[in-house]
Amino acid sequence: MSEHGVRIQLDRVTKQYPRQPEPAVDNVSLDIPAGELVVFVGPSGCGKTTTMKMINRLIEPTSGEITIGGENVLALEPNELRTRIGYVIQQIGLFPHMTVRDNIAVVPRLLGWDKARITRRVDELLELVGLDPSAFRDRLPKQLSGGQQQRVGVARALAADPPVMLMDEPFGATDPITRDKLQNEFLRLQKELRKTIIFVTHDFDEAVKLGDRIAVLAEQSHVAQYDTPGRILAAPANDYVEGFVGSAAAIKQLGLMHVGMLTGLAELSATSGLPTVRSRENARDALDIMLRAGTSHVVVLDEQGDPRGVIGFEDIAGLLREEVSRVGQDA
Repeated sequence: MSEHGVRIQLDRVTKQYPRQPEPAVDNVSLDIPAGELVVFVGPSGCGKTTTMKMINRLIEPTSGEITIGGENVLALEPNELRTRIGYVIQQIGLFPHMTVRDNIAVVPRLLGWDKARITRRVDELLELVGLDPSAFRDRLPKQLSGGQQQRVGVARALAADPPVMLMDEPFGATDPITRDKLQNEFLRLQKELRKTIIFVTHDFDEAVKLGDRIAVLAEQSHVAQYDTPGRILAAPANDYVEGFVGSAAAIKQLGLMHVGMLTGLAELSATSGLPTVRSRENARDALDIMLRAGTSHVVVLDEQGDPRGVIGFEDIAGLLREEVSRVGQDA
């Protein structure tokens, strides 16, 4: 899995359907850095999925230019282009009468890979997405839970090691607990793989959790704000963006801060019975744990599970104040 992401650029991209008075997508320009996960967020019907589908030419642009790694996608044969781009959708789209192995192997077979290479790749990817190859490779989709099917969909999108992945509300059809697990697993994968990913959602909390950057899109995919989650939360560009951020911006900001960012943890003493949190977890999770346990403090564990110190409500509040001040100065 050596192929990391490449830069994607949209330059004045427009989609005008026949007999429609207004373009579905109007003059959109975006620069998506290599190896970043960029989230398109906006209301239903704003054009976010249409914009994404023009990148792999499932929808043909009317005008404008789209480049991937400096190469104009309109100059490529569409089917060749799509073998270079992983694609994951909410409905998953697994072939029902094909095994998990055969579903994942679709693109490698099109590319002429030999059977041994395909077998190695299928097992490697199943392990990567947290599914035991010996238990899952020969199952049919109907024998999987919704979360397991979604993991297979992600594995299939990664099969040929594409530098780019397009994801259209991939976790939207799952229940909240499964969705949270899938999001966490995907963040782990992206930290390792560093693909260039465009992720479409209508859920601003999901955008904040997953995105390196967020493009808040209005009607016709007009870009209302394009920035890091922290900057959008701290300084919404206008009333429209502020409507997405909502009144709980401070709580959302906590989701961006890892407990391990806290320095000067209180020394361990009388910690018996206190709940614990890993240093890689975010401050919002730590706060949730405190509230559920009915305590004002939590023990922070390092990656090996050893106690590092204790944090409380005031530590998290102080971290939030520092982060808001820093983001405000950078904006």
